[in-house]
Amino acid sequence: MYTDDKNAQIVLALLKKYGIKKMVISPGTTNVPIARSVRFDPFFEVYSVVDERGAAYFAGGLAFASGEPVVISCTGATASRNYLSGLTEAYYRKLPVIALTSQHHSSNYSDLVPQLTDRSTSQNDVKRFAALLPFVKDAEDYKTCVQLVNKALYTATAKGGGPVHINLPVSPAYSFTTKELPDIPKIEHYDAENFPAKELCKELRNKKVAIFIGAHKPFDKRTLEAVSAFAEAYDAPVFYDHTSSYTGANRVLTSVAGGLLQTKNLPDILIDMGSICGDYSASRLFKGIVTWRISEDGQEHNRYNAVDLRKVFGCSEAFFFEQLAEGSGKAYYRTLQKEVAAVGVPKLPLSNIYICSRLSQSIPKNSILHMGILNSLRSMDFFELDESITTSCNVGGFGIDGALSTLVGQSMANTKRLAFALLGDLAFFYDMNALGIRHVGKNVRILMINNGLGVEFRLNKRLESQWGSDTDDLIAAKGHFGSCKGWAESMGFAYLTAKTKDELDALMPKFCSKDVDAFGAPVVFEVFTDVADEQQALDHIRSFNQPIKKATFGGV
Repeated sequence: MYTDDKNAQIVLALLKKYGIKKMVISPGTTNVPIARSVRFDPFFEVYSVVDERGAAYFAGGLAFASGEPVVISCTGATASRNYLSGLTEAYYRKLPVIALTSQHHSSNYSDLVPQLTDRSTSQNDVKRFAALLPFVKDAEDYKTCVQLVNKALYTATAKGGGPVHINLPVSPAYSFTTKELPDIPKIEHYDAENFPAKELCKELRNKKVAIFIGAHKPFDKRTLEAVSAFAEAYDAPVFYDHTSSYTGANRVLTSVAGGLLQTKNLPDILIDMGSICGDYSASRLFKGIVTWRISEDGQEHNRYNAVDLRKVFGCSEAFFFEQLAEGSGKAYYRTLQKEVAAVGVPKLPLSNIYICSRLSQSIPKNSILHMGILNSLRSMDFFELDESITTSCNVGGFGIDGALSTLVGQSMANTKRLAFALLGDLAFFYDMNALGIRHVGKNVRILMINNGLGVEFRLNKRLESQWGSDTDDLIAAKGHFGSCKGWAESMGFAYLTAKTKDELDALMPKFCSKDVDAFGAPVVFEVFTDVADEQQALDHIRSFNQPIKKATFGGV
């Protein structure tokens, strides 16, 4: 029988999937779930060494001589401290020693519990990766544990190998009623030298295949052509947002398919690439979907901890798509495109979404557009932009700060190219000193939507349903700044303002003039909206495309 501790079951099951059978066990109590489980499993080749310091060196010698990874298992108290010298040796000699340290899960380090030592940090040169496993209580813990153990075991053997640390919290019950270990998926890793193109094409055949692109630097010609060719060969939609930089074939806005339409027409296999995405609808759209991740650095990234990550490709994106371009998938983009084409935009009040609908139609070709996080980005993601427009948003750190400074920096690369910003009042005022940068040129145009507070917090259905306007004073920071007119004009900016849809519609063509010298100065266009209209707009555009569902607004 095996231990009933789910996290220990995951460790043991994945050790078997990775073919790691050599194990050195030192006596103790908290590692009983491991010691007892492997005793009767003929897969494991188990050794007993009393002294943990000696066990670590023993494992290093065994790993060196056999060429195989070796697990060392110990209990709580100072046992794991005695591994350090042996793990240091393993680190510098790149020996695949897997330190599996156990401890009781139910106490904090500060509670004066006997034999409980803090293993959350250690020296840099005793491990290549440390996995602090949760004690599995729910599905989220289970997924986290699977991902961490996969990463630890891969790291121990990949790219030259080396020691890793897995800390295993255990139950004091020591229950052993499990007859079989769970079937835990091993995350397969590939690179350019280990790329089974024929087998991968076979896996994709007759499947609904999709590509998802998070924030991405501008595509070079080779990569863009490779992605487009693959998308067309497999009839694969390419889900993107306005941080993805993708201008190729089969584009589908993630926020339209997932946020407005909430389509049930989902892929069988999702190919994930790019960095952080600011479109939260992706986390619901792709939840549980089998995913192949392209990471040139070889790192595992389970987006939103929501997808079912099965493969990681440590190669260039161009190489990946070129190798698989000869395959074919089930017709998917064509059917999804029919659904997306039916998505409509209702009549909206003056709001961020309405403003984005007008700006998306008016912004000149070949412009730059930098958006503030959350509401500004989400609202623009409902609308297509011309492929010549370079779009970006600071979704890396995903903070409110720096939007204006980033836009000014972008505008310096080519002062003959128009550079637009779209952001809310809190983000504007947070970074308003950027207007005083003496390099600001006539190509800078800022559209600031002023609703007098952080309206995102009033669009969050969890907050709004509980507190409503009570969020205004501290959470949404209402009433701080007023208008930016005086500050903008004092910094030499031309100033425009609108408080109605008619005023906005009248000024938008002027604001978006393709003539860089149209104003003879940089521009701030301040548009005033209110909370009720912002809520109504988000409710309306969602309910309009989901008529059966009750309208609910929510930022995340």
